[in-house]
Amino acid sequence: MSSYRDVSTTDTAPEPLRWAWVTGGVLLGSILISLFVYMVDPQLERPAVTGLVVTLSLVLVGILVGYRSSGETIRETAIAGLILLILTGIVAVAVLNIRVPVLVWLLSPFYAALLTMAGGWVGEMLQGTLEEAHEDKAVDWPWVFVSVIIGFTLSAYAVFLGQALLNLSPMQNLLVFAASFLVTGWIVGFFSPGVTMVEPAIAAAGMVILDAGFVILWFDALPQFQTTLIGFGGGVVLALAGGWLGERTQRLREGRQS
Repeated sequence: MSSYRDVSTTDTAPEPLRWAWVTGGVLLGSILISLFVYMVDPQLERPAVTGLVVTLSLVLVGILVGYRSSGETIRETAIAGLILLILTGIVAVAVLNIRVPVLVWLLSPFYAALLTMAGGWVGEMLQGTLEEAHEDKAVDWPWVFVSVIIGFTLSAYAVFLGQALLNLSPMQNLLVFAASFLVTGWIVGFFSPGVTMVEPAIAAAGMVILDAGFVILWFDALPQFQTTLIGFGGGVVLALAGGWLGERTQRLREGRQS
């Protein structure tokens, strides 16, 4: 694809940290965490939901920084995640008087760094700066993982926003979940080199499992087996369709540029 940057394999020296992207990630993360926590749990009555919002925000920060930055900035996303964790902890303890267990303090630095790095890796894959982004195999497993991370982030954010702003009904929330599979497939099909329609379809299985857990957490209800089975089959079909649409869009863009 013409939009990808060339990946150099001759220069192995580590690049200096780009503190501007660390700062940008911290500012963006602070805004996202504050905004979405206020929207979905303003009284902080559901710690599990608040924790999920923070998780999604860290992943999204990593994706945006990794995609928008020039070169590879995965290390920068990890540092931004750690700083965001420290700021969130200060606000939770000093301002909101929330008691944080010691085990959470011990594990959260690894948690924050891994989440933002995972998001940064996804962003770099979409940008095309990583070597594995250019592989063209029968099944490109890195793109399967990209699909899972993007799909779950999209679906959870969409439900959060829909519930907070529009008070969507269960059926409307189901449609939002369905749309997330289609959009995820399109993103992967559009940004990945070669033909990657099957990768989002494989990832749909993981997305269904994560989304089922999200339903349990957000709606305090166990999804019925029949609903999960339909979601599994429908998710695979929608992700496959989205991948096909993404590939078509990619080809049309390349045709205009040539």
